[in-house]
Amino acid sequence: MAMACNKFNSCVLNNLDDRGFLYQITDSESLDNLICNGAEQVIFYIGCDPTAPSLHVGHLLWVKLVNELQKAGLKPIIVIGGATGKIGDPTWKDQQRAMLELDVIERNMSSIVSKLHTLVKFEGAENAAILLDNNDWVSKLNYMDFLREYGPLFSVNKMLALDSVSARLERQQHLSFLEFNYMLIQAYDFLYLFENHNCKIQLGGADQWANMIFGVDLIRRRTGKMAYGISTPLLTNSRGQKMGKTENGAIWLDKNLTSEFEFWQYWRNVDDADVSKFLKLFSDMSLNEINECEKFVGAAAINDMKVALADSVTSFVHPTADLQLIKSTAGALFGDGAQDDTLHGIDTYVIKRGTRIYNALCDAKLAASITAAKRLIDGHGVKVDGTLIEGYEETINGDCILSVGRKKFARIKCGE
Repeated sequence: MAMACNKFNSCVLNNLDDRGFLYQITDSESLDNLICNGAEQVIFYIGCDPTAPSLHVGHLLWVKLVNELQKAGLKPIIVIGGATGKIGDPTWKDQQRAMLELDVIERNMSSIVSKLHTLVKFEGAENAAILLDNNDWVSKLNYMDFLREYGPLFSVNKMLALDSVSARLERQQHLSFLEFNYMLIQAYDFLYLFENHNCKIQLGGADQWANMIFGVDLIRRRTGKMAYGISTPLLTNSRGQKMGKTENGAIWLDKNLTSEFEFWQYWRNVDDADVSKFLKLFSDMSLNEINECEKFVGAAAINDMKVALADSVTSFVHPTADLQLIKSTAGALFGDGAQDDTLHGIDTYVIKRGTRIYNALCDAKLAASITAAKRLIDGHGVKVDGTLIEGYEETINGDCILSVGRKKFARIKCGE
């Protein structure tokens, strides 16, 4: 199949564009020439702050982009923000990010690094990824020297014009000086990597675009040389909703926070209109095959493509996951006649016999509150072993599968 749009001379960039990875590039023509030239190994980096105990679905887009670029021969640097994680990037929210305790940052870093080693190739190749902690160089900076040397190269006017900043100023909400320092440090990260690792490209989500521009500009002002920024689009579904969030919270890449079964089920239940988009981003299926999939949107065959998507994403994030067991479990839950002893991988909760259904929903984390649980019952969305629950007074009287709709479920063990 011919490329839909040969925007670039580089087949690498054309493939990324066709698959939906590219949103903005600081100087696309010059970057295109750099990648096509082949005279040097092209090194890129992306940063990740340890603000949570795990990566989540929102991070998956850049993780797959790193994989695509690495397969094309480029060399990744993954920077864990041991320094920037102590500050926090300005956000659209009404207040600054919560300040994390240092021991929490360390635990988060350890967990994230462990998972990254299953997602990115860090050994066995000339372009094996490098893992760095920006605290290793940021902590050595002398503040006064840093201000004298780099302060004149940053524009406060540009910082104030950032959407994330101006929105909070317009609402007259607090914006601390600490948050402005984040932009300087991230820009300095890029300069440090440029000078010490010959890193010429920074990747980031669309929400990081302004910070990337600060880094590219700092390198130009400091060295007179070119560097580049590439942003990915915000990961949303066809309704414009941000991916990776459910009523129960984030979909994590750590199986201890989101089970492999729940993770698979999340992708199995995407809307028909999103299957093609997500297969392009998160599978190795060819564009020809995916375009064929588009012909079946709304037909029964689309379910096979959803299973292919769920299998692909789950096996990438959880290489040791037993996909056959996961699918047999789904079949048992949704009426394929499998026996209860196949239901492994579902979170199990011990609940006292005679507990009312609405309390059981809360205990099993299928509802956030009793009010929410009763609302689910009113909406005819709650079942016990496939039998619809129609009243508040019904109780749990034995081991069972408690489910909400077709997407959320728990295995209940009765205690006395």
